[in-house]
Amino acid sequence: MTYANFITIQPSYHQVCSSDLVSSQWIQYNTRATNDTSSYTYFDYRINSQPQFQLLAMFCQQAQQIVDNGIKTFLQTQFISSQINSQDLFESKINLLISDWRTLILNRYLRPINIIRTISQGNLLMNSGLNNNFSITNSTNKNIKILPRIYSNCSCALSSQCMQFMAIFTQISATVFIPIFEIRNFYIGCSSIESLLKSTLETFYNRSAMLEIDQYLYAPLGSSFNFSALNPKLSLPNETIETIVNRLMIDSWSSNVSFSSYYQRCAPLSCTIEYIGKNNILDVVASLIGIFGGLSVGLKLFFILILRSSEKIRNNLLFIAMKTVIKNLFICYNQQQMITRLQIFFLTISLYCIFLYSTYTTQLITVEINKPTYSTYKSLSLNYSQSLQCFCSDISIPYKSFLTIKPRFHDLCSSQFVSQDWINYLYGEGNLVYRYSFIDFRASAVGQFQLLTSLCEISQETINTSLVQLLTSDYNDRQLLSEQRLDQLIQTQINQFQLVTPNSLLNNLNLIRETLGANMIISVWSVNWLIATESIINSGWTAHSIPIVYGKCNCGSSCTCTQSSQGMMVGCYPLESLLQTTLQCFYNQSCIDSTNKFTQLNISSLKTSQYQMSTTIQSILNNLMVEEYIINKSYENYFNQCAPSSCSYNYMKKYQITEGIINLISLYSGLVILTRCLSTILIKLCSYKSNRITIEITE
Repeated sequence: MTYANFITIQPSYHQVCSSDLVSSQWIQYNTRATNDTSSYTYFDYRINSQPQFQLLAMFCQQAQQIVDNGIKTFLQTQFISSQINSQDLFESKINLLISDWRTLILNRYLRPINIIRTISQGNLLMNSGLNNNFSITNSTNKNIKILPRIYSNCSCALSSQCMQFMAIFTQISATVFIPIFEIRNFYIGCSSIESLLKSTLETFYNRSAMLEIDQYLYAPLGSSFNFSALNPKLSLPNETIETIVNRLMIDSWSSNVSFSSYYQRCAPLSCTIEYIGKNNILDVVASLIGIFGGLSVGLKLFFILILRSSEKIRNNLLFIAMKTVIKNLFICYNQQQMITRLQIFFLTISLYCIFLYSTYTTQLITVEINKPTYSTYKSLSLNYSQSLQCFCSDISIPYKSFLTIKPRFHDLCSSQFVSQDWINYLYGEGNLVYRYSFIDFRASAVGQFQLLTSLCEISQETINTSLVQLLTSDYNDRQLLSEQRLDQLIQTQINQFQLVTPNSLLNNLNLIRETLGANMIISVWSVNWLIATESIINSGWTAHSIPIVYGKCNCGSSCTCTQSSQGMMVGCYPLESLLQTTLQCFYNQSCIDSTNKFTQLNISSLKTSQYQMSTTIQSILNNLMVEEYIINKSYENYFNQCAPSSCSYNYMKKYQITEGIINLISLYSGLVILTRCLSTILIKLCSYKSNRITIEITE
């Protein structure tokens, strides 16, 4: 049956996702806030509000789409069980599944957002002046330098978290602006996403504040302003948008698990119970009487035979009796004796054949054991591994109950090269565009190592999330697997995991890379486009962009152009350069840092690595920076979770002489009767025919 038969899930989204703040009318209203952006500072609310609310609306739309699709998929999942679970166990199991599913879709929502944040910062993609400044060294120089913007001693080159509050500013002079109305805890900074995530919506819980903002806009609505403020009774005004995003824009979940619906849908055919009981007085008395009767008859017959045998021996009659038997065995005086002799012949032949068959033939024996212990099963598996079969009481077993998987990541991801100290060291005093040429690795090294740090973090998060998903899933099988087959199953699952898991990250990453290349977005690192003028710079000048060429590859036609620089790579984007960089420089002290302030990777670690020094970062990223998976399994835990209701095994049994004798004894009485009847019929038939012939001759 599917989960939809007994589970209902309903999310309750944050009020902002159904408010005016994410409506197309509000976004269009903020678009008309200005008429000429040149008369406003970069930090003015009137030129930044529209993209911020557009981004907020996108967060809501994406969350709702992912949740709706996730609920449909989850409720179509089959619930498999060989027997009815108790209500407490059933509800506990389903609530755990729902919790794991919620974690899964949250990570599915956050992963592309985090990748975009990572690439935007590492590549330092130019936006509308929020993360960059233009620098003109002198009026005769046709080239214009692009510098990272600095917010209160915080450089956008080093951090995407640099920001300041957004406000309504008034212009005092050509370069001086002063705030006249602050948008409380609503920020603008290097990155629109980062500043929005750190912002709150406090101002928009107050309609009076919204009306005051309206009067400063280029086209105020005045009395026609009909946008509603957020309700402070429904959510906390000082809650950051990042906090809301990190819970999928959802305030609460309503989930209902109906055990009665599950029971009715399961419709069990029968139920069994087990209990330990004691025999009553009547049962004990009846058993004693039965045992006494059987023993008295058996002992009476035994003693009679003993006494008679003793008497015959004592009277020396046993020898005489044996002579008489032998004599009578071969001499027949009448028909009755003939029948007896023939019976003895048939009986002897039958017993001999049965004895031979019982002694020298084999038989397939099936043995069934109810509720075996683990030690019993291990013993049986050693002796009857080919035919042993066990059937589980619970056919749905979570992998995490018997399996642990721990990834070991490449040394780069735990080295000093992903530390902020290393990045600060590379940045030095800043002004990299003045200190290094675009073909010098150091010009974009900060961006490359920021990307390396983020790719390690995202890879680890992706792996850990996917492992949770794998280990909380169930293995469904009615039959208990042998230890060897369980090992094969686990290896198959790991191989499938390694094949599928990287796709979720790499597909998003490659899509963003293609989008960057197609849109030719300028990097503030000045490694893909140069800004220049056609003549001497003066008032009213016009600038244009010039693509940088690496070797014979033009950044205007391809974003993947790179070339070697000091053992590393440089190219159109720091990301592309990083992905095509090999590991060689990281194991060479003079290459990575000749000052010895930061040391190379330990070259001895290559002995335990699956990657060579010539391996590119792209190849390592294709495996999500994983060196190996350390796998631990407990077959005993798997056995206990399976809890076999019964085990059966077959073996070929060859009878022994003693068993042949026992079979003869057990069949003797029946054969005596059968051979007697057969002998009588044959003798009577022969006698009848003989008498008939005699009569005919006489006549």
